[in-house]
Amino acid sequence: MDKNIDNSGFGTSVTEKYARFINKDGSHNVVHVGRPIKERNSLYSKLINISWWKFLALVFIFYFFINFVFALIYYFFCIPNLMGLIQGSNWQNFQEVYFFSAQTLTTVGYGRISPVGIFTNTIAASEALIGILTLAINTGLLYGRFVKPKAHLKFSHNAIIAPFKENSALMFRLAPIKNASLSNMMVRVTVSLMLKENGKLINKFFNLPLQINTLDTFVTTWTIVHPIDEQSPLWKMNFDEMTNKDLEILVYVRAYDEDFSSTVVKRTSYTHEEVIFGAKFKPAFYEDPNGKGSIVEHHKLNEFEPVELQSNL
Repeated sequence: MDKNIDNSGFGTSVTEKYARFINKDGSHNVVHVGRPIKERNSLYSKLINISWWKFLALVFIFYFFINFVFALIYYFFCIPNLMGLIQGSNWQNFQEVYFFSAQTLTTVGYGRISPVGIFTNTIAASEALIGILTLAINTGLLYGRFVKPKAHLKFSHNAIIAPFKENSALMFRLAPIKNASLSNMMVRVTVSLMLKENGKLINKFFNLPLQINTLDTFVTTWTIVHPIDEQSPLWKMNFDEMTNKDLEILVYVRAYDEDFSSTVVKRTSYTHEEVIFGAKFKPAFYEDPNGKGSIVEHHKLNEFEPVELQSNL
């Protein structure tokens, strides 16, 4: 068995493991406690990394909320000092001040309604300042989200134990998505096992040697292969042993994104429940019959079929 490593970043002092170290989406499944509130989160990082639908939802919620707040102020304190306002029912008056607030916040200022008096002008000026600052912040966040390089990679949902030469091998696949232009690919795979040492269960990590761990360019699919031989920590390990040892396979991928001229990183993991024994991947790409190149079928990335394993596993 390969020598265990101590630089995984997760430590070895855990005596019981209830959840995976790395989630399928690559995020670390680690919760930090005991920190002051101001040190718990970076608002900028949070807004840069949340999903697009959550980000846009927050923008719209903030927009309608701040307009609603100022509309209430105008409605209760400023209606007599808003020249050009067409008065009607309470609901019509509120609509008038709400859309006046929206025009002030965005500095559109159509001109039909204008504030009169120091108090109303101060409120309107304050809202305009908030609008300018909000626009600047949103512009910066949008720019940061668009220019942030990401590793556009898709992994097979399962890893498999498949026949390989005279023995077997651990395999999983990945493919580029979103027209990613990736080069200088590097993959590192680490396995986490709960083992007994001096009568106590501790977590140990082992680097898994790969058949190929680098690629100059990445345009189709790539099957990562770890040969299971006498030097492998997975040698002669069956599914029950993987379950008892709480196996987790940690995957780290680094590549150079030519579009952003930047290095990008992608992570994922496979637990023992996501490892299929006795299977082989079905082909996911083939040559175009018209001779126009290769066709990659991303929906087949995780397709496999059962096969017989070698008797030594």
